[in-house]
Amino acid sequence: MKKYSLLLFTIIVVGQLKAQGNINLGIKVGQNFSSVSSVASDRNTASYHAGVTTHFGITKQWGISPEIILSQTKLETAPPINSILYSMILQPETYHLNYLAIPILAEYKPFSMLSIQAGPQYSILLDQKKDGIGNATMAFKNGEFAVVGGAKVDLGGFFVYGRYVVGLQGINELQDQTKWKTTQWQLGLGMSLLKL
Repeated sequence: MKKYSLLLFTIIVVGQLKAQGNINLGIKVGQNFSSVSSVASDRNTASYHAGVTTHFGITKQWGISPEIILSQTKLETAPPINSILYSMILQPETYHLNYLAIPILAEYKPFSMLSIQAGPQYSILLDQKKDGIGNATMAFKNGEFAVVGGAKVDLGGFFVYGRYVVGLQGINELQDQTKWKTTQWQLGLGMSLLKL
């Protein structure tokens, strides 16, 4: 229900701002460097993100930037002890969690080329896969709330950006485990497609 409420809110905001003009639409693609707290053998593993970005100007310096992004969180955990004993090979298990992320960011432009962005993000879990040893049950929550902060540099039709995403809740569904909270660096490149 939360994801539908957020989607409805996004549609309403977009509709209101469209009437005011100054709308930009673009695409973006980049690299994620994810880390998950309380996960043994976890590293800052690389994955990807790609999606659509918009900007609705409220004033010359202030605006709102809702986005829809396909984003992957990759994490590695130590294998179960019985797998180690049977195989005698210590290999981590790798999980690939694919999300539909919906950040709604406030954007401030202190200079014409530089924008500072910050705001909430809700991610809907679309898919989860596991490589490695064992057939352990995967128990990840269907969604995750996070806060996002970063900057974007406009290069005239193209832009580069960097962000830091901090998960506000554990992503594991199991009640008897420590909360797994994500942090993620995002670096990427985008292109403006349409200005209204």
